[in-house]
Amino acid sequence: MKIRTIQWAAAGIAVGLALAACATSRLAGNGHQTPAPAGSSGPEAPHADPVPPSPPAHTPMGFITSGDQRFDDWRDAFAQKAIASGRRQDVVRQVLDGIVPVAETVQAQSFDNQAEFVKPIWDYAKSAVSPTRITNGASKLAANAGVFDSVESIYAPPREIVAAIWGMESSYGGFIGNEDAPRVLASQAAIGRRKDFNESELIAVMKLIEDGAATRDQFRKASWAGAIGQTQFMPSSILTYGRDHDGDGHKDLWSNSGDALASAANYLNAFGWKKGQPWAVEAVIPAGFDYSVGDGRKMTVAAWKALGITAVMPARFSDADALNAELFLPAGSYGPAFLLFDNFYIIKRYNNADSYALAIGLLADRLAGLPDLTRPWPTDVQMLTQQQAKDMQAGLNQLGFNAGVVDGIIGRGTRGALQKFQAANGLTADGFPTVAMLTAVQGKATGG
Repeated sequence: MKIRTIQWAAAGIAVGLALAACATSRLAGNGHQTPAPAGSSGPEAPHADPVPPSPPAHTPMGFITSGDQRFDDWRDAFAQKAIASGRRQDVVRQVLDGIVPVAETVQAQSFDNQAEFVKPIWDYAKSAVSPTRITNGASKLAANAGVFDSVESIYAPPREIVAAIWGMESSYGGFIGNEDAPRVLASQAAIGRRKDFNESELIAVMKLIEDGAATRDQFRKASWAGAIGQTQFMPSSILTYGRDHDGDGHKDLWSNSGDALASAANYLNAFGWKKGQPWAVEAVIPAGFDYSVGDGRKMTVAAWKALGITAVMPARFSDADALNAELFLPAGSYGPAFLLFDNFYIIKRYNNADSYALAIGLLADRLAGLPDLTRPWPTDVQMLTQQQAKDMQAGLNQLGFNAGVVDGIIGRGTRGALQKFQAANGLTADGFPTVAMLTAVQGKATGG
């Protein structure tokens, strides 16, 4: 972020100097001074006019070149596609002209370093459910009680879930981003990272501007991935799920918290939030439990009870016997366990990371006044580096336990593969990737 800021500052200085030079040339370089009489000691003969600065280069579509030929070629082709699809030419130019691509290395770092995937889940949860975020959330719930009353009466999700998303996505509207959405979306499309997706999001930006729902300047405050507003919607989601809660004719997710909160609630509602059902409950695992049953399967609460699983807060299990739930062990046998219900997966429609959905649920529970987890996170367990995670995935794949793509991201596929490896080798089958488990996998992979 800092590097790009310096680059933009330097570019701004250079442009300013160039404009100043142009202005001076127009004012003083007219070439019509009166020559001095022959033999006089009058004014020195005028110098030749300075060479005017070269006009900026343009692409075939008339865009100012970005200096990156691959980006310019993509932009020209995409602009023609957008116009052919019905987008107004002036809006296409407004959205795309003057942007330069984000460096490919910076884009890669942004994707590779997402906290949801690289932080230990307890570090992520600690940051997400911090005392400050809980205190600020309680304050925001009280200060916006009328808005939350209204939103909760229309949509299924409880106010605490909506408030938790608000807090996680923008610190309750305190920071909505400082990236230019068209720039980051175009940069990702040009290098082929989810090209169709990012191009469709750019089309959505153009539609929102054409409809008067947003201005080009509003899109200059976005996340590194192009999400915008207090609840961080992608542009296409504003078109589909955005709500004008106060009826002023605009879906203003930037400055209108009511619109932002209603839009988030509507999004969860549209994907099937089940009113009155929990997102999860903290579970108690009995001694000698066979962790291999926690391999992603869903069973009724009654079936889990039959295996000895109980709830830390039994009241949250009331009338839940018929509900389907999944046993979730984010820290394996070392930390807290959860029974996940359908609403957990609805939260994942917002961000498809288990750690994100878990953090939203835990923050919502704290905002609802529920106590903290009873079993602590195993912060003393040595976790894998990204390279070690890749080594584990490669070893599991070599042994025939399908861990999927070797990308260093420990997700459900890797945990499931490790769990099968553990079960096959007489180990506690909790799917938790530690350095000790890496050693075990590599030992078997090398014939040890």
